Amino acid sequence: MQEQDTSDSVGSAACQFDPPDSARLFADTGGMSAGLDLDFLLVRLAGVVSSFVQVSGLSLKLIDASEEMLLVKRGDDFKREMVFGSRLMSPEGFAAEALAAGQPAVLRDLAQVPAFTLPSYVTREGFRSLVAVPLVSGTREIGILTIYFSEPSDVSSQVVTIISVIAGVTAAAVENSELVRRIETNYFATVEALTAAIEAKDPYTRGHSKRVTQFAIMLAERFGVSGTEIRNLQYGATLHDVGKIGIKGHILNKKGRLTREEYEIIKKHPVIGEHIIERVDFLQGARPIVRSHHERFDGTGYPDGLRDEEIPFLARVAGIADFFDALTSDRPYRTAFSVEETNMIIRERIGREFDPLVAKEFLEISSNLTKPQEVPVAIPSSMDL
Repeated sequence: MQEQDTSDSVGSAACQFDPPDSARLFADTGGMSAGLDLDFLLVRLAGVVSSFVQVSGLSLKLIDASEEMLLVKRGDDFKREMVFGSRLMSPEGFAAEALAAGQPAVLRDLAQVPAFTLPSYVTREGFRSLVAVPLVSGTREIGILTIYFSEPSDVSSQVVTIISVIAGVTAAAVENSELVRRIETNYFATVEALTAAIEAKDPYTRGHSKRVTQFAIMLAERFGVSGTEIRNLQYGATLHDVGKIGIKGHILNKKGRLTREEYEIIKKHPVIGEHIIERVDFLQGARPIVRSHHERFDGTGYPDGLRDEEIPFLARVAGIADFFDALTSDRPYRTAFSVEETNMIIRERIGREFDPLVAKEFLEISSNLTKPQEVPVAIPSSMDL
């Protein structure tokens, strides 16, 4: 299946080639190895490749990942999607062959390739030719970078060489990304353990943060939130109550309703939480969620009295998820509200406590949310809860 073009022709119109000089190529790829977010990396990669050859799509598939990241040309822009269950890495396919050979595979006419060896999106998007380059770091195979063209094309050896250079930079960027992710994962596990330590003090709060995170992500995805923002939401929702580390235990664990003075102390936890994570680079996107998840749409929330769209969107999402979990959980002084009762309360507070758009979407999914019944959980979001 593998074909290697040794000619130096610029190729057909489908593969019009504007050869970059070495300085331009260095400038274009220079920032890629520092691109520690894979979503950002793929978009940057599309821009670099498109600067010297006309492409219709790019995909990045890491060996250890279940998903394939795909960009498809739409007008002047690229549309991103995640592909699960792709046939890209099938044993009979071009990617496996390129990885086994350790060199690029060039398929000039995909109409001559058995369809069962190609990802289904190839037919859907009308891709007609491709270059697939292994991503290798040292002796370790990382994945495969595939460039797609809209017509059968004679891809020159010069194009393949430049794409191979870019693939080398991509491999280094992926290595950097994986290293940073491991560091982030280890650090986040430590901070998550602090959150668990708070919840362990009171059986009524155990598991609260995980459920709030689950609910918030489900809601955010209905608005098309993905990638980096979903990760920020995961971190922010998980750590939304981390500031309660700074609140005295006798207030947190009080078996009754808080006094007004105690409630004022509790209201400090969003600011304390933000201070805890403010110097952690990868948690910067979580800070607005931690600080603002108790703000209210009418401006009567805390700590800053923000209103309407002054409240960060992901904080509005996390806030309603937090409220839902609080009401549908037992407290020492009351039993849990039912989902139906909680939904009614949310409807009554739309426009006052909750963003109408966010609340409407949440009510669409809330009846299907499940909570482990054996673990009573609640964090009050106001003195009245």
